[in-house]
Amino acid sequence: MKKLFFALLFLLVSQVILAENTVFVQLKDDARKFLKSDFADCGIIYFYKIKRTNFYAVHSDVKDSLDCISKSPLVKKAFADKKINIEYKSSDPFFENQWHLLNTGQRGIAGNDAKVAAAWDYLEDLGIEPGKGVKIGVIDDAFDLHHPDMAGKYLKGLDLVDGDDYPYSDENEPHGTCVTGVIAAVKDNDLGVAGACPECKIVPVRSGSTLGEGENMANAFNFVLDQGVQIISNSWGPADNGGGEDMPEVIKEIVKYAREKERNGLGVVIFFAAGNGNEDISAEETFDGYAANEDVIAVGALNAYGQRSTYSDFGKDLDIMAPSSDVDGDYVWNPFAVDTIKDGIWTIDARSWYGYSQSDYTSAFGGTSSACPLAAAVAGLLISAYPELSRDELYEIITKTADKVSPVDADYDENGFSEKYGYGRINALAALQLLCERHECTGGLSEIKEETYEPEDLEMGSDIDEFPDDSMLPVKTTEKGCSLSVL
Repeated sequence: MKKLFFALLFLLVSQVILAENTVFVQLKDDARKFLKSDFADCGIIYFYKIKRTNFYAVHSDVKDSLDCISKSPLVKKAFADKKINIEYKSSDPFFENQWHLLNTGQRGIAGNDAKVAAAWDYLEDLGIEPGKGVKIGVIDDAFDLHHPDMAGKYLKGLDLVDGDDYPYSDENEPHGTCVTGVIAAVKDNDLGVAGACPECKIVPVRSGSTLGEGENMANAFNFVLDQGVQIISNSWGPADNGGGEDMPEVIKEIVKYAREKERNGLGVVIFFAAGNGNEDISAEETFDGYAANEDVIAVGALNAYGQRSTYSDFGKDLDIMAPSSDVDGDYVWNPFAVDTIKDGIWTIDARSWYGYSQSDYTSAFGGTSSACPLAAAVAGLLISAYPELSRDELYEIITKTADKVSPVDADYDENGFSEKYGYGRINALAALQLLCERHECTGGLSEIKEETYEPEDLEMGSDIDEFPDDSMLPVKTTEKGCSLSVL
């Protein structure tokens, strides 16, 4: 039975990936079903209704299928799927080094962190395991599913590239592994690093380069929603400095549905990385319709000194900031240029040549790619404390309790909002304290007992280090933070 399921899954995803001509169609009458016979001359091969939307994905072998379908009086709206140039929001390549969780002055200025370690203590004093029962969907390039510091953390996922349930890392796909380590690396297991939401589980979707296709994007979101996630973390978006790009209407409907209908009306919390182009996500010429969408939470990055990271995008649609790396010298964005990274984020890495480093860990992850999953992890802590927390109240709490960092250049308005810093830096402890003043925080989510991918040694094995060597340890510095300017 399992083999049949995998075969059917492979067939479905293969069709999705290989289809060359897709039109999204919305009928004028929502009660009417889409019928091939109504579009007999349009070369329709097959179609299906996209869950959580009023759109159908219609596959055709006719070149002008959009024009043909649009002419029908039955059609309210039709538009062609298109490949968007998607780029992962990454920088590049142990607990004491994780300054973003607890900054005692080991990097930047003491206190410039997300107050995550204090939040763990707060929850544990209430008898709540931080993140227990919470699922976070991560759509990314790929994942080292058998990493020893993620034992029991990856639930069964989806591979949109190979069409199976094994979204494993291939060459040059280290990004997703690092992202998930920021969220959920195992805490207190005598290995490497800790995730900010140490009891959270990850539902991984490997998208590779297919994510820019609207249909695969829809399949990715619908898959994680079908698995019952409370949160979705997206460290990707339109390419920086590539011009304006809106979110496809199909995806808009899915994220709106997720916010308003999922979790029995409480809503799923969707985070997007704001981007690494030092540009305005709200301006027409640099518009990022993913981060700027009203149904998602856009996360920018700030450094260990409490200032906006040189690369971090900004704008009136920016919501919150979270600690991440910065870069030295002139702005250069290259996720493998370790020598340019300042105060990088320590997290797990895809092992051996599959990762940013030749180790199980990296000391130089960053960008809004790291800020986004950190914010998602904080949301996981809140939901584990009070499972009835709605998406909108969560948003109100994290923005209200955010630290008003860098007040000299932030220019916060009367509502506490800054186009450079959103509502400020996310503060996990303050958010939990406010939540538990309003509600009785007793936890209550059941332990997730679904099948996971367990640790395995790499086949190439014996020369893989369990920990980075001394060359990866952070360099002590007393230099001042970068002087920031918005271009």
